[in-house]
Amino acid sequence: METTVLISIGALVVAALGLILNAKKDTRQDAATLSKIETGMDAANSGITDIRVELRTIKTDISNHSERLARVEARVENNTHRIDLLEDKQG
Repeated sequence: METTVLISIGALVVAALGLILNAKKDTRQDAATLSKIETGMDAANSGITDIRVELRTIKTDISNHSERLARVEARVENNTHRIDLLEDKQG
């Protein structure tokens, strides 16, 4: 009977050691996987930040172009009005 008890205790010790070693291995694998995910997220975040900066620049450019276009349209309208007045005087 003592032999079976010793074998049972030995089996429990071996099983416990196996669980501990597997848990450490799983923790290492989880840490490596988490590191890869964090690296990917950092790269994606950097790309998003770059896109936001470019978007702000594009919005500023569009605003500037809109103002310039409005000025050009005003000049064209003014010049068209002047041409119409000159044609009326000549005609």
